[in-house]
Amino acid sequence: MQTTLALSFSDSVATITLQAPEGKPPTLDHTVMDALDTALDEIETRSPSLAAVLLRSASPRFFCAGANLSVMETIHAETIADWVRRGHRLMNRLEALPLPVVAIVQGYAMGGGLELAMACDLIFASQDARFGQSEAKLGLVTGWGGCYRLSRRVGLARAKELAFTGRMFDGTEAQAMGLATWCGPADQLEAAVKAFVTAVASNSRIALRETKAILATCGSTTIDENADVEAAASERCLLHGDAPARLHDFFAARRSRTSPNR
Repeated sequence: MQTTLALSFSDSVATITLQAPEGKPPTLDHTVMDALDTALDEIETRSPSLAAVLLRSASPRFFCAGANLSVMETIHAETIADWVRRGHRLMNRLEALPLPVVAIVQGYAMGGGLELAMACDLIFASQDARFGQSEAKLGLVTGWGGCYRLSRRVGLARAKELAFTGRMFDGTEAQAMGLATWCGPADQLEAAVKAFVTAVASNSRIALRETKAILATCGSTTIDENADVEAAASERCLLHGDAPARLHDFFAARRSRTSPNR
């Protein structure tokens, strides 16, 4: 049996769940990548009505261990580039989803599993989660944007230390270095994710989409260019979103609170 993928929708939230045979870690191969691409197709179709996407594992012991060993056993110099580019396309597509994406990490997220988590906007981790950018131990380098995303999350010097040593580190350290947004006891993880999703779901869908797009440009635009980006996004929110209705309700409630007849 190999890793499979389940996609579900509930209360404006899409959940992607990696499922592996009992006692085995979820891994990625061409079949799983194809299934994830199909899931992203469905999420993109429904994205205007969605508030968030959750990526998780069915196992409390493993999030994802990266590439399936059956793939790695057959990889060679003539095929590795295609495998790397295949993974990049998938991770980039996950990162580009037009709504917040949260990786929920319990247990091990190693190699490509950590790369998968970092393609999400945020990582919520249990204290006993175990992370590692461990490719160098196998004589390889990160293949799916690991060095790129890790350095942007934790800084260049810390990324070098983690990639050079390949060492494992827990959820508490991941939060301290800025890799994980939230870390706490495993029995509080679901409540923390639910609180975040509830807060996000109360906001405008188009505003969420436009905000994510603005944030994606922040590392490559000047503050003056950012003014143009935000001006265009603001126009779209007013023309095509629910900003007018939300502003109307806000000012109506404010007038009601301050009315001398109350």
